[in-house]
Amino acid sequence: MVEIVLLLSILLNIFLMWYARNTLSNLLYLSDNLGLLYEVISAYNLHLKEVYELERFYGDPTLSYLLEHTNAVREELEGYEEIFLLSEPTETEQEVELDGKEEA
Repeated sequence: MVEIVLLLSILLNIFLMWYARNTLSNLLYLSDNLGLLYEVISAYNLHLKEVYELERFYGDPTLSYLLEHTNAVREELEGYEEIFLLSEPTETEQEVELDGKEEA
């Protein structure tokens, strides 16, 4: 009886480790992609501002609304900043990495 409980416990632990690993892998994938999406939206926002400020298009209401909408999307993505910063190394990790390169 004890052997069966021990075997079930081992199998459950193996399954939970596998599940946690896959879940973290998916979270890091999502984090990377959200970070890239934020960068693309920010670049698009900058480009749109430059076009809007051109003399030819300055004051165009369509571009103005598009600029406002782009800012709203960018601000919404900033709400998810904690998620896409998960995949970026922290300052401590970067310092350790730099120290290792300096010693070599």
